[in-house]
Amino acid sequence: MKLAILGGGVMGEVFARAVTQKMFAPQDVVVLDRNANKLARIAEDTGVRTTQDMADLLDAEIVMLSIKPDNVSEVLAPFVAAQKSPLLISIVAGVSLESLAKTMPEGTPIVRVMTNTPSLIGEGMSALASNAHVSPAQQAQAEAIFSAVGQALVVPEKYMDAVTGLSGSGPGFFFIVVDAMIEAGVLQGLPRAIARQLVLQTMKGSALLMQESHRHPAELRDMVTSPGGTTIAGIQVMEEYKLRATLLKTVETATRRSQALGARLN
Repeated sequence: MKLAILGGGVMGEVFARAVTQKMFAPQDVVVLDRNANKLARIAEDTGVRTTQDMADLLDAEIVMLSIKPDNVSEVLAPFVAAQKSPLLISIVAGVSLESLAKTMPEGTPIVRVMTNTPSLIGEGMSALASNAHVSPAQQAQAEAIFSAVGQALVVPEKYMDAVTGLSGSGPGFFFIVVDAMIEAGVLQGLPRAIARQLVLQTMKGSALLMQESHRHPAELRDMVTSPGGTTIAGIQVMEEYKLRATLLKTVETATRRSQALGARLN
């Protein structure tokens, strides 16, 4: 067995599906969860093995932790009892490398990851931080797993709270902006379906343009901002209502919340 996924929730299922499509044979992956119905669905959809017994996972080369933070010590206790030290990959929010190390045998290689919900469609953004026991080969394995659901970026652990506030929580902020723009279109008389299509393609196209052109956002903004035109008139309102300052404060607040949660858990 190459990969064990502890937790068959949304993200656990996403990774089970992604890695069996791009990295591992289904028989080399096992998912553990307490919910038998959930396991049956995952097995049918992905072909992976499933179990409710931790003993079935102790020989895995890689263990992905996708559970609630309060259950980490309890779930990992059998690895300590058996003195097993697989590559541990945690997507549990707020739990530090140091805290994870305390729940595993000494010298266990550990990778802490903050990913986000666009992983559901293979467009996620995942930031990885590793401890000193992770070998180059194991690091490459971890990066490959998260590249299977989007992009993977290696960062120092000290950045994880900011990553959480910006990228982990970012989809929620984005959806509010998108919803507001759709409502704005409806307010101006557009049918909702048309407003939705216009906004979604505009957002998608703008993001791809910035990504592929490698230009600064301000430069791209200037390209569409004609003197005395409609865009500059709208930007003036955004500045008057402090949209930029609101977004800065939004990410700052989410980052501080991540720090607070981490302090409670670690």
